[in-house]
Amino acid sequence: MEMTIMRPLAALALVALAGCASEDSTRSSAFSELGSSIASFVGGRGAEGEGVTLSDAELNAAPVNVILLDIPEFGSEVGLVPQAQNRDVSTWVTPEGYSVSLKGGQIVGTAGFGYDLSSAEVPDLAAGARQVVRDHYRLQGDETVQRFRYFCDLSYTAGEEVVVTSRRFATIRIDESCESAEGETFDNIYWVDGVGAVRKSRQFVSPRLGYFELRDVHTGLR
Repeated sequence: MEMTIMRPLAALALVALAGCASEDSTRSSAFSELGSSIASFVGGRGAEGEGVTLSDAELNAAPVNVILLDIPEFGSEVGLVPQAQNRDVSTWVTPEGYSVSLKGGQIVGTAGFGYDLSSAEVPDLAAGARQVVRDHYRLQGDETVQRFRYFCDLSYTAGEEVVVTSRRFATIRIDESCESAEGETFDNIYWVDGVGAVRKSRQFVSPRLGYFELRDVHTGLR
């Protein structure tokens, strides 16, 4: 059975971080607090929305940590807050349950978008390696999970400055160029700041979802 991408992404266009029922009272409270100042999120292919409508100052002052997610393939922009921590993997979620899991700032899973990245084995960016292997496990249209192995080259550029919600960060830029034995290619970019946070990134998820662009508003700054 073919899975749906567009419907979840269109639903994200209507999400406001408020009034979310949750078994986790802490997360529910966080959504309620954040919801008092977040107007709306917009998205979906061809949508002519405004994106996240909070000002940079309001985002910076949010009572919970926030990651901003852009999905260029679908013109979607959404906000994520922490849902769970399992050892070194953190899961970030919208009130409707669309989630992104991160390990050291790298995407190791998505859920709810359709044709998701079920899991991934990713390199340690802090190790400074020049050549690495990564494995992606992707959910296919027939609801099976298939492994894709990539051989990647890493390069490092010091002294790049990035701006996230009007705050400037000196970073090391890490470019990761990957190719599978079957010839599938992609290029990830990470900007790592002085506290070791991946402050900004552009990461490949799947052929149908394309790239996710993340901006980390709060990690290491509280």
